[in-house]
Amino acid sequence: MPTVALIGPELFPIPPIRGGAAELFIEKVAGRLTGWRPLVIGVSDPDLPRHETRGQAEYCRVPLEGWRRWLYCRYRHYFPLYDRAVARLVHQARPDLLHVHNRPLLALSLARRFGNDIPVILHMHNLYESLGKRERPRLTSPIPVAGFAACSNFVLDRERSRLGLGAACFRVIYNGVAPGAFAPLWDQAAGVQQVRRQYGIEREPTVLFAGKLRESKGVHILLRAMTRVWETVPRAVLVLVGGTEYGRGRTMRETPFMGQLRRDLARAPGRVVLTGFIPPPAMPRAYLLGDVFVGPSQIEEGLGLVFLEAAAAGLPIIATRQGGIPEVVRDGFNGLLLRQPDDAAELAEKIIELLNDAPLRKRLGQQGRDWVSAVFSWERIARTLEEFYDEVMGQGSGARG
Repeated sequence: MPTVALIGPELFPIPPIRGGAAELFIEKVAGRLTGWRPLVIGVSDPDLPRHETRGQAEYCRVPLEGWRRWLYCRYRHYFPLYDRAVARLVHQARPDLLHVHNRPLLALSLARRFGNDIPVILHMHNLYESLGKRERPRLTSPIPVAGFAACSNFVLDRERSRLGLGAACFRVIYNGVAPGAFAPLWDQAAGVQQVRRQYGIEREPTVLFAGKLRESKGVHILLRAMTRVWETVPRAVLVLVGGTEYGRGRTMRETPFMGQLRRDLARAPGRVVLTGFIPPPAMPRAYLLGDVFVGPSQIEEGLGLVFLEAAAAGLPIIATRQGGIPEVVRDGFNGLLLRQPDDAAELAEKIIELLNDAPLRKRLGQQGRDWVSAVFSWERIARTLEEFYDEVMGQGSGARG
């Protein structure tokens, strides 16, 4: 059986105990590959061993703490510590394929070193512009990778002639969801009551947001919309799930935006609950807090994992039309899409519409859950990924025995 090295960014460990969508993707597909043996390479963490086996996947973690992380993040060109450590692991393991996530410079380094012997796939979970300035390659020279994968058609269309310019083949590999982990609201009366009581919520209509508490996620737009909602539905509760950052000791780092948000929340005419960062394994319960899920992103999202999770939990969704979001939130089918991303009045109208129409909420929620269960399950994503691996290797989807 051939081996694929699934290589994560240097920011967060795998599994994503500190958060991270790319890290979650790697963990979930690594446990579901059937025709490929997964070797997972990522950054180390004090709460995880340097080397371990989880199911069929072997995990190797590169130490990058303290001054090593500072040097790498600030002077990567002169001190490519993570890149060199990953290269050493690849040299020792000699996998058949390298699958690099969200790090084009790392893909470039590995392709130059191993590309003649080991094909490299670059997989982008967001756009070039979303990368840190020290993570962006010059766009004048193609990255010589064998394959380029993107988390949505939106990202693929934008990056095909930029980061994907040097690739031989292309594929959209969506993020996934484990539907069985997200019991729908209508089957979880006791669970809903229990988790809501944990935050002092009873039967109040509840609007749920999950994500980083940043301006780019539209939290301030949502709060302005809720000021209008409270005029019509005064008992409504806004629940904000998440922190300002991911990572150890950084999830509630005070930012200028968070400082202003706290001041605005103190003046809010209705109730707001801040849960703080909730780790991925506990997120299925968090979605039981909401009657409506709202994600008013103000940037061009690659896809938006929270929308798949909210749909799996049976929540109707309100979202913007930014980036790849319309690929997982279909207007009138599993949610409602805003015409203008920053229109608080329109957002308030849609929230009120759903809060006041239980049959519509249930219809959108049921359709969304059925759809993501059929199309976006991790098992299906893993099969699509293996087909792409076969294509990159030039074997065809049925060539492995």
